[in-house]
Amino acid sequence: MTNLIQRTVTGLILAPLFLALVHWGGSGGLLVPGLLVCFLAQREFYRMFPGVWDRFSSRVALLAGALIVGGFGMMAGGRFSPDSFLALLALLLTILFSSCVLSGDEKDLTGGFPLVLTGVFYIPLGVGMILLLRGLPGGEGFVFYLFGLTWIVDIMGFVVGKTIGRRQLSPLLSPKKTWEGAVAGVAGGLFWGVATRGLLLPALPLFDVIMLSVGISVWGQMGDLSESAFKRAAGVKDSGGIIPGHGGVLDRIDSLLFNSVAFYAFLALYEGYSSRVWL
Repeated sequence: MTNLIQRTVTGLILAPLFLALVHWGGSGGLLVPGLLVCFLAQREFYRMFPGVWDRFSSRVALLAGALIVGGFGMMAGGRFSPDSFLALLALLLTILFSSCVLSGDEKDLTGGFPLVLTGVFYIPLGVGMILLLRGLPGGEGFVFYLFGLTWIVDIMGFVVGKTIGRRQLSPLLSPKKTWEGAVAGVAGGLFWGVATRGLLLPALPLFDVIMLSVGISVWGQMGDLSESAFKRAAGVKDSGGIIPGHGGVLDRIDSLLFNSVAFYAFLALYEGYSSRVWL
């Protein structure tokens, strides 16, 4: 009960700030918070593995993550082309690889580099997609829909799993998560999508919203389980402790990182959306 109260209080404090940033700040207003969230989550990810965090390549990776999120922010504002962003990714990848080579420690290549590379793409790409979503026509509604759905799925899964959950969803990765909570989360996500469609997703057909809401509700839980796998491998309970009731920043956005990528892919590949004309 104490954990639920902490989660609720934290949400009530952060939600109005987030709503104001999305509404009045646009994609540009989300850039600085996005950079901060990416830095904190990436740092938590590497600190879970002391052998990786102690290496110089992890510091290079933090800088690379910031540049990736910055590139997404510039694309969302029409000041950076996809070709330029692809070139930036390729350049950062080679720089990151070189930092491991020049360290002189073969473990940087055989053990550290895969985790360092994972942290560079796993977190910055998910954060950056939120900026791209805000830059699309109707982007404000897209971002509100995405965050609302992610929160609803998380809350429903937590409450139902705690109260009536019996069948473990993944005993090895996350013993506390249950099938009952997972199904309740999908139901909550579907309800959110249908209930808010007229306000947040007016341009999307009802069938598409139903398909999208169910798909993202399931996919986001995969993001949660993925972070659980990393924490289990590292032998830690939470990625950090900066957010009362939630653990670390990465604990709070694990589902969102998957959901943002899936949502943008759906809009771009299925609905035909594209960002603004490059200036």
